[in-house]
Amino acid sequence: MRKLNKCFVILFVMTGFMLTSCSNDDSGESAGESTGDYWPSKVGNKWVFSQDGAESTVKIQSSSNKDGNTYYKFNQLFGSTDEISGTAGASLKKVKGDYYVVIDEVNYSSEGITGKSTGYEFILFKDYLDVNQTWKGSYSLETSFNIPSFPSLKMNANYTGTILEKGISLKVKEVTYSNVIKFKLHIEASAQGQSSSSDTFYWIAKDVGIVKLESSGTTSELVSYSLK
Repeated sequence: MRKLNKCFVILFVMTGFMLTSCSNDDSGESAGESTGDYWPSKVGNKWVFSQDGAESTVKIQSSSNKDGNTYYKFNQLFGSTDEISGTAGASLKKVKGDYYVVIDEVNYSSEGITGKSTGYEFILFKDYLDVNQTWKGSYSLETSFNIPSFPSLKMNANYTGTILEKGISLKVKEVTYSNVIKFKLHIEASAQGQSSSSDTFYWIAKDVGIVKLESSGTTSELVSYSLK
């Protein structure tokens, strides 16, 4: 029973990360024209973040084209908690003013339990929406564990993004960024009759990228960045 509960903990924590599955944008609307570049995307761009006294670097390592879209591959866009560590390839896809995060197959471990989940994608952000406007979508993933006779688990997630503030200034690590948009991504996830939810708050600056992120009492802040 303890292993079973741990498997569900792993599943639900994974959905709280800036996290081939089914993905669906339920807005029923085409992407709007971008109002500016809020996540500059060139190979070699990098951002250094500080979280709990430790620094980590997010860098665009490569790009590729598929179905007419460009995918920008990061060295990391994942993370870990005190209980769970995980690694996955992650990419950014921009369609006009829609910013998609694309997660490859996920591999992770916790207290002797290892597992892997199918990849998925979701719309993280829409830069052209006004304050209080929202976007919705869903995705699903299937996870298998290294536990004999333990079946694979399927998780379904619904998300809602909301623009909270727009055109604001924000001071982070003694640097003041202008043209900042603050938005929230709310995720409702369910698997095998159990459910969980998470809220992540983002501050993203025009021509810079994400400058601050808050989720589950943890804050990540931009220390420095370098753009090509």
